[in-house]
Amino acid sequence: MEEIKNTVVQRYVDLLSNGGFKAVFGDRNNKDVVMSVINMLLPEGKKVKDIEYAPTEHQGQLETNKEFRYDFMCRGTDDSFFIVEVQKNPEEFWFKRCVSYASRVYDRQNRRGKEYDVPPVYLIGLMGTEVRHERPELWKDRYVSEYTFREKLTGELQDDTIFIIFAELRRFDKKLRECRDDLEKMLYIVKNGWRLQKQPKGLHAEIFTRLFQACDIPRFDEAKRIKYEKDMFDERRYNGEINAARKEGRKEGREEGREEGREEGMNMAKNEAAKRFKALGVDIAIIAQATGLSVEEIERL
Repeated sequence: MEEIKNTVVQRYVDLLSNGGFKAVFGDRNNKDVVMSVINMLLPEGKKVKDIEYAPTEHQGQLETNKEFRYDFMCRGTDDSFFIVEVQKNPEEFWFKRCVSYASRVYDRQNRRGKEYDVPPVYLIGLMGTEVRHERPELWKDRYVSEYTFREKLTGELQDDTIFIIFAELRRFDKKLRECRDDLEKMLYIVKNGWRLQKQPKGLHAEIFTRLFQACDIPRFDEAKRIKYEKDMFDERRYNGEINAARKEGRKEGREEGREEGREEGMNMAKNEAAKRFKALGVDIAIIAQATGLSVEEIERL
């Protein structure tokens, strides 16, 4: 019998939600959990033994003087940087945004010295959506993809520089009994843990016990619980606004009866939603992620 049930009271956080992700990854008491998730998704032969938390807010380009924010960032003992981003819904330029985020961190290290021998940057995307692959037949039963700089013909890797790693959870539809290894079991928890009411018998290894404990809402202290509830309330309100904007855009497009009208209606709705969220002080990177508008377009509003 499948162990996932629909329940009224949610016990574990949804790690693909902003609030749930921050409650787990942003809590320094969960350092061991964070390292376990990162290590499972790193390229073969790579492993982080210890991390120090790094600021998630950083200054943007001088001409804009705007800050941008990562979902999570830490540094390993070998000075490598690890960025973890969550993406629950499709985004048109998701891959380019990840490259931009990782490149900023990599370039910032170059500017600190005269040499270009800087440690690599790993960006891990926990995705509730999927990547569009040109040859889907090659991705059967594969849920983790890795992108980096390699020679086209031989696949030769000159140096470790920037790695973009995606865990595509939308395509991961295995039941727990079908999971073959610890990586698949971890992906199962990230995708389905919020639906469970207790830790399943097949997931009692110490690494998974700690992940369930970190996600267990009743274990939160009062301050953390209040912060989590506020983050989730803001996220639900924000998602509601975005969904309403998208529906309004589709409606206006149908009334026009032409592709131009539909596009114009969608753009108007996106712009109005972006204006409202800017007024509420929502981070521009998050507005761009939800509306599909570029950072420059939002800044001009």
